[in-house]
Amino acid sequence: MSKNTLLLLAALAGLFFQPSAKLFAQGGSSTYIIFGQIENPGENGEVSLSLFDPVTQAKTPLAKAPISKEGKYTLEFPFAGADLFRVDFPGRQNVMLTIDAGQERIELNVEGKSNGAVEIKGSPDSEKLLAYDRFRQASNERLIRPTYEAMRAAAEEEGANPQEEIKAVEAYVEASELHRKELLDFTAENIGTSIALYGTMLRWTGDDEVARLEKLVSNFQSAHPDLKMTEVMLEKVARYKKVALGVKAPEIAEADTAGQVISLYEVKGKVTLLDFWASWCGPCLRQIPDLKEAYAAYNDRGFEIFGVSVDTNGDRWKKAIVKYDMTWPNVSNLKGWESEAAAAYNVTFVPFNLLIDENGTILAKNLHSKALQVKLAELLGER
Repeated sequence: MSKNTLLLLAALAGLFFQPSAKLFAQGGSSTYIIFGQIENPGENGEVSLSLFDPVTQAKTPLAKAPISKEGKYTLEFPFAGADLFRVDFPGRQNVMLTIDAGQERIELNVEGKSNGAVEIKGSPDSEKLLAYDRFRQASNERLIRPTYEAMRAAAEEEGANPQEEIKAVEAYVEASELHRKELLDFTAENIGTSIALYGTMLRWTGDDEVARLEKLVSNFQSAHPDLKMTEVMLEKVARYKKVALGVKAPEIAEADTAGQVISLYEVKGKVTLLDFWASWCGPCLRQIPDLKEAYAAYNDRGFEIFGVSVDTNGDRWKKAIVKYDMTWPNVSNLKGWESEAAAAYNVTFVPFNLLIDENGTILAKNLHSKALQVKLAELLGER
């Protein structure tokens, strides 16, 4: 056999047997490794790895590994394509990773405590996502935490002034909107077409930002046309358009506390507030007095509230409705963030609300405190 023939056979063997990024994207699999050091390992601990769905926030377990006395661990898992992963450590610390084909060995060192220090090597996409998360935490501390604490203090103060409570809620809402805008600004400026974009999807916001999101995803699609995450992000942008201002709100039909299925379109009034909330959500509970005030003032003029909970604990959900005397229709399928209604409306945070008219047309979003009352007065007349 000639030398040229041997070289040709070797080249062909490389074509047929060498793993490639395209193979992974189409569903091939290989064993990848995540390893590292934990500064505060505790005793008898373990590390777990899951696929993480940024739409439903569901985790699919992939692997577990014990932690040595020295705080070392090694996770081995089947890699079937670029995706978003979550690594959970003892001490309530978790880290999101966006792992692409070719990133077979990733070193992940952590402090081992909630919001502790993190170091990533071997996955440039995960490093970008880590930078995004660090910015998110800093923005949260600067904007969200102070207004949240002020809102809680105003509600808990003895002999609290209702007007001060309203101002505190409004400040929290404004801070939340600015926080999400900052996150999207950071994403647009720093993520580019890295698969880390998929990891930022959990905190996207719609309406005014849909055009920017569409551009980000379009650029990503050009770079990664065959990835599963590309399709997921395209679908999310499409859903934003389906719940944009001026379009007809999707139907919701779920069970109330008595197990009776209630349809949004069966109970809506002339104007209806579609309110997404949860019994575990402090800001949601603190806005209930404002909702009750609006309901008492405008219900007889055609105003209705349709509450949709993203709870998973049925008893807690029911007790909250009774405790806070929420007399308007309330439904939930108790699937939490896997709720079909939450997915249809792109709800990834609560409180979140939409105002619709008698035809189901979406008029406004995230109206709280005075803003809601002002809009109701405009639509239904002054009290």
